[in-house]
This record gives sequence, structure tokens and C-alpha cells, in this order.
Amino acid sequence: MTRSASGANAPRDPAVSRRRFLAVGGVTVAGLAIIALNPFGGNNDSDSSTPAMAGAPPSPDPDHTFDVVIESGRVMDPATEFDAVAHVGIDGSTVSAIQLAGSDQPRLKGKISINARGLVVAPGFIDILSYAPNPYGIWFKVADGVTTNLGLHGITSTAANFFSSYGSPALKPPTHYGGAFSNPWTRSQLGLGIGDSSSAKQIDALVAACDEDLRQGYIAVDFEPEYTPGVLYDEIKALAEVAKHHNVPATFHARYSDDMSPGTNAEALAEVLKIAQDTGARVHVEHIISTGGTFTMADSLKTLNSARRDGIEVTACMYPYNFWATYLASARFNPGWQERFHISYDKLEIVGTGERLNADTFVKYQKQNALCAAFAIPESDVREALQTPWIMLGSDSILEPGNRNHPRSTGCFARGVGRYVREEKVIDLMSALAKATILPARLTEKGAPIMRRKGRLQRGADADVTIFNPNTLIDRSTVANPGVESVGVEYVVIAGQIVRNPSGNQTSVRPGTPINREAVSA
Repeated sequence: MTRSASGANAPRDPAVSRRRFLAVGGVTVAGLAIIALNPFGGNNDSDSSTPAMAGAPPSPDPDHTFDVVIESGRVMDPATEFDAVAHVGIDGSTVSAIQLAGSDQPRLKGKISINARGLVVAPGFIDILSYAPNPYGIWFKVADGVTTNLGLHGITSTAANFFSSYGSPALKPPTHYGGAFSNPWTRSQLGLGIGDSSSAKQIDALVAACDEDLRQGYIAVDFEPEYTPGVLYDEIKALAEVAKHHNVPATFHARYSDDMSPGTNAEALAEVLKIAQDTGARVHVEHIISTGGTFTMADSLKTLNSARRDGIEVTACMYPYNFWATYLASARFNPGWQERFHISYDKLEIVGTGERLNADTFVKYQKQNALCAAFAIPESDVREALQTPWIMLGSDSILEPGNRNHPRSTGCFARGVGRYVREEKVIDLMSALAKATILPARLTEKGAPIMRRKGRLQRGADADVTIFNPNTLIDRSTVANPGVESVGVEYVVIAGQIVRNPSGNQTSVRPGTPINREAVSA
């Protein structure tokens, strides 16, 4: 992974690779190895040997008392690949010092101290593909290590209403929050059905609404042509041009999700890439393991890698599960679904009960439009996507009261950073953390400058920090019981405030701020 331009001051020692830590079980051993080789400088001075944002002020004087000090944790910053046992000092909502353990400098002292010995101290996780941060589900996100909740799968509200609602005392969330213009929802507000194509006048209305929502703070433009099959290329192109104008990504739940003609993953990706070519917009493929890559992951990634080499700015995200979930009355379950998804009724499971279906119960629950999990994602696709460096994590869900959601709503990050690193050994820890931190930050920071200080654990960065036990981090939620917190996330710090500690979520602490297109001060 290429080092961020805002990273540390000195070139990284090529001998110090994140790969060397894949097999290292002990935090102290890994930390001492890094300290000895010192990838950020040749002395023990904290500021020259630890990562810092460009233009960050120097660390405070040795007699300074920080608001919060995180002591003796394994500090990992995927943006710079810094990986060492260190102390982190926080003042207000900013990381103001990082000091290597064993430094000859006086040890940092704070009004509040967190003992992170044996724990990983990472940038707060960014959920790129969530929804509105409802007061119930958002706390499960916190338990999963999330500090920034971004509804880039589209928000069913105008931006003005969204930011007004979640900026109110009643609904203010613990996490930072942002969203995307929703093409499907806005079409519905114009009276367009899912199979209806828009007129020129309706496209003009959609463009005006999109432009206004981006001016009001949304940071992406979401399309879902699989669920709105009536949407035609001209409509998508017109809205992608608005995204390009505002320098935000166009995010796609692509038109097709299988390998059977007509309507294949290859055709779906071709449409997305043509939009990028014709408009110059950055494009993002949502949940590629369930739309655009299922059963064809190797070929789909080959197509996208080729486009990236040709200069097209295309990224993707995934949830690390071998099943997807949607409502039984949706277009996904139109006749022919068994052939398209290579499954039968016994691979369908009702969310919230765990009931497996047969031909009769399928008809029953389809009439009820029940939410159903489909075990239709090859595990090999999950692993190949996880091993692709530019694919990030995104849950595509948030738990609602009643607990009828895919378990990715509560366990996406613990599963990706815990299960697939420690238990399955599919990727190393630094790579997994990048998928949850710096990659989503880079996707959004061009249009939302506030994101330039997130997804990083550096001096001068925002004090959004997730502290977890690498030996226990794991998801526990299931299709039958999605409403179960992940375990292993010991502390979550958001804007410098402790929102979760070993006793659980601190529900009276809600420091979340809006993630919008407003510029931040230098």
C-alpha cells in the first residue's frame, strides 16, 4: 500500500513490512521490532518517529496534561503503516501526541488514562455503506468499532431534513454521520415507479434535487438500478455529472448480480464504467460480493483492475459474509432466481427466526415481503475480495428495532478485522484495518474535506479511535438473532470522548458531528 502524502516525515524502511506482523502474536514483540528499526526516523524524539498529519503542530511540552492518554497499546495507522507500542495523547477532539513506548521523553500524562496494554489502538472504523443512524442500531455499530456512519447506500430523506433530524438533541448519534442522495427514493417522490423510465422533465427535476442535496451536505450520489430497473442510462449519466461537479463519488448497487445471460455481472460493471468514462465521475461498486461479482469475482476484479490501470477512479466495498439478504417481494426473487443464484429454497432463511424455506413457505413469506437471507455467495468470492487491496468494508445495513436485519448490521467489522485475520488468516491485520479506515476516508475526502482527518491515527488527526483485543475480536450475530453485539471492542473514542468502555456503551455520550461537504479549517 502506498504511503499517504500526509504521513510521516521520513521514508519507511523497506525491511519493515506489515507482512512481518501476520504471524506475530505478541504486541510487545511486534512493537519492539518496529521501535528498533524505527521507520519514521533515527532517534527517540516522539515527533520525528511517529506519524503526523501535514501541518500538524508539534507535541505539547513534557509537562502538559492531556485530556485523555491511551497508554501502551499497539498503535496501528494503515495510512502510514506505522505499527508500534506507543502512547497516544488527546486534547479535545484531536490527537495531539503519539509517543513510542520506551522513549527517553517523559511519559504522557492525562486527566483520563486508558490502559491499552495488549490491545490494538486503531483509527476509528468508518462504515461507508450504512444507512441513517437510528438511535437503536447505531449503538450496535459502536460495539462493532464504528466511529463514522455514512449512509452511502442512499438516505430516504432530503439532506436538509437528514442533517436537521440527526443534529437535534433527541436523535444526535454517538458516531459521526453523513449520507448520499438516493436516486430510488427521489424518483419515488416524483411519482416514478420502479419500472418507470423518466422523461426529460423528470430528469431535470432529479438533477435539481440532487444538486440541492449535495449543496446541503450529502457526500455521494447513490444508484440502485437492480431495484429500479426502469432507470435508463441518460438519467444515471445526468446525475453522475452532478456528482462529478461536486467532486463526490457515484455509488452503485449495480443493475445485475449473477452470471447468467441476459443481465450479467459483466454487463452491470460495463454500465458503471461507461458512466465513469462519459462523465469523469469517480464510481464505487457497492457490496461487490453480492452485486457485480457473485460467481464471477476473478473476472469482475480483472475488469475493474484494468479500468483502474486505465485511469478510471473506481473502488468497491464488501461485507464479509457468504450470504446476502433482501425482501422476498423484491426484483431479486423474480421468477428464475434459483437458476440465477444457483440455490434452491433450502438456502433461504428468514431473518429474525432462522426458519429455512421450502416451496410452500416461500410463497407464504413472499406475500408478506419478509426479509430473507440467501446463502448464495461463494466463500471463495469473499476471500478473493478481501485480498484485493482497494476493496473496503461496508455493512450495507443498520439494525432496526425488532432485530429483522442481516447480521452484517451488527458484526461486519469484527468479522472482517477479527475472524478473517485471526481465525481464517485470509489477510493480515494492517490490511484489514485499512479496509475499515483509510480506504473509506480517501473515497470521501475529496468532496468532504472533514474526512481528511479521519481514518488515520496521527498527530493532528481527529481523535476517533477504536481499541480492541486482537485475540478476542469476533462477530456473534446470526441470521436468527442479528441483535447481538460483537465482542472484543474494549474502548471507542469519538471526538475525544469515550463512548464505549469495558463496561459497555456509554449511551449518554453522543459527540457525533455531521460529515458533509463543508470545508474544514486548515
